[in-house]
Amino acid sequence: MDHLEACEGGQGTGSKLLAYVLASKLMNTRPADDVHDPELVVGGARVSFTIDGGPPRTGLLVHRLGSGLPGGTIPVASLLGATLIGMRVGRRAPLLFEDGRIGRLCVTGVAEAPRHPPELPVNTRKVTMSTTAQAVKSSAKKNPRIVISEESLAHLEGLADGMLRRHPALADRLYEEIGRARIVAADKMPKDVVGMGSTVVFRDENTGQEKTVTLVYPEEADIARMRVSVTTPIGVALLGLAEGASFYWDTRDNERRMLTILSVTQPDPEG
Repeated sequence: MDHLEACEGGQGTGSKLLAYVLASKLMNTRPADDVHDPELVVGGARVSFTIDGGPPRTGLLVHRLGSGLPGGTIPVASLLGATLIGMRVGRRAPLLFEDGRIGRLCVTGVAEAPRHPPELPVNTRKVTMSTTAQAVKSSAKKNPRIVISEESLAHLEGLADGMLRRHPALADRLYEEIGRARIVAADKMPKDVVGMGSTVVFRDENTGQEKTVTLVYPEEADIARMRVSVTTPIGVALLGLAEGASFYWDTRDNERRMLTILSVTQPDPEG
């Protein structure tokens, strides 16, 4: 996280897309519980991945900046490196290119992970964190943990893939939620956590109003019955949260709202 903040803060006149990816990564980042997790992409690890389902590629993710890097290395301060860091084996994410294209990145393996975190480059240690990095770091600390059922995972990833071209920002948010979630078996899903089909009562902290909605897949959405699709901004925000959690979501008019979940009711298994 220190290295991401240093890179984001030192972008200056560099790539605006890279600054966006770094800021987005920081917003949805928390320190790993297990730094020796063999499936977690960290600096110093050799990563195998595919882009848009193409042939396998491999690269060494490095905490180094500038030109002159040997072949087969991927700096964290690059669009590819900033997307890879923090991902897990088997996870997918949108990959931005400098020309504005959006690809699909999938991590297929991690090897040669370091036993100790690599030292940061000397020229990034004194970089002052930018205002954006400070804001997203503050948001990350407040970002509640989420839980997603293993049974829903493939469907949710498919929905994110389908939104890449039409709604890239929302697809990115859904990928990020999936990427930071704890995935559990369906029978281990906590009863107080919002999953697919859950009915949620929440309070809008801006107005004090309470609302009740049911989180559903797009084909089951019906706003008249308060059945909210998981592919809407509020649907993505609700996914995986537990009773008592407070969270923000950005409306389609770019208005930020803070909501608190008051209760969660799971669907009747009998239908």
